[in-house]
Amino acid sequence: MSLRRVGTPLLRVGSLLTATAAALSLGVSAAHAVPAPPAARYVSTMTVPDNFIPTPVRWGGISGLENIGGGNYVGISDDQGQYGPARYFQFRLPIAGNGMFTAPTPQLTGGGTVLAPNQLPLLPGQMDMEAIRRLGPNYVISSEGARPWIRVVSPLGVYVRDLRIPSAYIPGPGKGMGVNDGFEGLAVTPNGTVAAMTEDALRQDGGGPTIATGTSSRLAVFGSRGTSEYVYRTDPLAKGASRGATKNVSEILAVNNTDFYVLERGYDPATNRNDIKVYLATTRGATQVGGKYKLSGSETVMPKRLIFDFGMLPLLRPDNVEGMAYGPRLADGRRTLVLVSDDNFATPRQHTKFHLLALS
Repeated sequence: MSLRRVGTPLLRVGSLLTATAAALSLGVSAAHAVPAPPAARYVSTMTVPDNFIPTPVRWGGISGLENIGGGNYVGISDDQGQYGPARYFQFRLPIAGNGMFTAPTPQLTGGGTVLAPNQLPLLPGQMDMEAIRRLGPNYVISSEGARPWIRVVSPLGVYVRDLRIPSAYIPGPGKGMGVNDGFEGLAVTPNGTVAAMTEDALRQDGGGPTIATGTSSRLAVFGSRGTSEYVYRTDPLAKGASRGATKNVSEILAVNNTDFYVLERGYDPATNRNDIKVYLATTRGATQVGGKYKLSGSETVMPKRLIFDFGMLPLLRPDNVEGMAYGPRLADGRRTLVLVSDDNFATPRQHTKFHLLALS
């Protein structure tokens, strides 16, 4: 069966519970409940052919995705300099009015490099870029690693400024973000505020997820009056998960100034399957922990509700989904989400896949 037809009849997820019931199950008051989310339905998938663009600027490692309008998207590559310079691609996605992909590849329309301060090129090892968002006329990009940064660049990648990361996040012995567990999720709210979420808990906040509990990621909201912070807890590992299984946050997308779609991504090497879920979460009712070096564990975490679970489509292997953006309006008026998987430059074992979900 073609992957572009998997999921028919379309599935509806998360439409059975009311917002009040969700609030009670999360232990928060109805006044601070996460809004009742729209039901999400799977529509189609595009699997990009391996080596779609070869060297010297090889396509791959697409870890962040943003809709920049006019049918155009940008995708950031997490290549650390092995296959080309620090770069992002601009392209159009061939999506019909019913949400089906109509061609096997994106249509490239441009792209750019990302420069360091003083307009110097980023050298291998100086970047591990994971997310990209439109910020006014510019882009804001997050990079993890031993020296993480959140950087504003022009549409051509010219350095503008860096955001100041709170000291609790700076990697160090027993503290801060792990080298591969940094700002994986990035969003810009309608009022122009940048928000970033860590992939896993800060080292001083606890370890990764277990079968008993999820990991406590932090959301940092870089406001004009300082940085606000909140705790987002992922799902625990599945019962029976292998020793090497993971579960963390791979992307966020702003719905409004307080609510975010959150992409949780898991992987179990024993089954070689990815666990991909989309949640709607809110900062309303959550404890504001800005400036707190270490969490106490008593904080009220961000309430969340499930939007879509790719596990409902057992024939579809979504792969290592890391990016999420708004897609086009469908002919019937529904808004869509486009998700993209990072192939880790590990073809043919992994692939770049674009998935389209329709919100009703």
